[in-house]
Amino acid sequence: MLVLNDLHVGVNRSGGTTQQSQAALRNYLLDNLASILDKESGPVVINGDLFDGFTVDTKEVVRVAHIFDTWLGTTQANRLHLVAGNHDYNPRGDKLSSFHLLCYILNMVDYGQRFRTYDRGLAQISDNVWCIPHMPNQELFNLEVAEAIQVGRLGQYLLLHCNYKNGFAESSDHSLNLSDDQVANLMRAGWTLLLGHEHIGYSLRGGRVVVAGNQFPSSIADCLGNTEKFATRITDTGLQFERTWTAEGSYAEVDWRELTDLDGLQFIRVTGDATAAEAADVIKVVSRLRQTHDAYVIANAVKVEGHAMSDEMTKTSIESIKSFDVVGSIMAELNEREQETVKGLLKC
Repeated sequence: MLVLNDLHVGVNRSGGTTQQSQAALRNYLLDNLASILDKESGPVVINGDLFDGFTVDTKEVVRVAHIFDTWLGTTQANRLHLVAGNHDYNPRGDKLSSFHLLCYILNMVDYGQRFRTYDRGLAQISDNVWCIPHMPNQELFNLEVAEAIQVGRLGQYLLLHCNYKNGFAESSDHSLNLSDDQVANLMRAGWTLLLGHEHIGYSLRGGRVVVAGNQFPSSIADCLGNTEKFATRITDTGLQFERTWTAEGSYAEVDWRELTDLDGLQFIRVTGDATAAEAADVIKVVSRLRQTHDAYVIANAVKVEGHAMSDEMTKTSIESIKSFDVVGSIMAELNEREQETVKGLLKC
């Protein structure tokens, strides 16, 4: 079973892009999805955030539907499991997400049990693979985790779409958090955990907790801190990691005074230092590069008199910004009595 996550199809990156490069980036993500499926025969799970937002251009939804329909029609062995991520939930509940629109389109074709969606809590995908999709809030998520602890057994895999050890996310409906205590209890129950949502991959606790990271970058932030990206395959003998992207030939950090040897790069982070008098030159150089180069994203991370220019915000991913909880950060600075006072005021 191949597990993908955070593909962010229909991405809209305004920083560091032009209209042409934005369109090219969207095509790049779609082409990668189609390519990885073309090589795959068997079950595939998308563990959250297939799309970049609650709603994306309907054209992108139709294109994804075509890719999935073509792949499902290739062989009866192909099975598609779509798990809802944080982008697929609206607390108001008065609109249809692109994720659910896609599910509606695909459900119009009779694939039998070869196409399934998961958006309502703990669910079993296969004999030894379960998932907890994004839940409306942390309390409901905690209940699903507690249920998973009860049904866990050795050799099972649990797919989640959440943060790990991010206290700020606990008070945010948009990004959920899995605590150390929850992880310990899940592991004692026998689970190996595979997490989507975070874009930079890593593993902990002897490989029993794996943060997959996304398989293809959609921003400069996705390229920072990792030189390779992987898809995860669940086999009878454990987890295998299959490389889907490498920074070599795709991503580079280049000093703004030495913008050479950039052919073929898809993501470029312009770096270096400049004086205040050179600030306008930096802007001109980066702007010219964006207009003439085929890269999908070109970020300006040049420091002027020691201060980062505005494009340096690309170092922070959109997911990190969305998952930051202001109230939670304030509460963390208060003692227990002060926290209770604030909670009382928020209920008023």
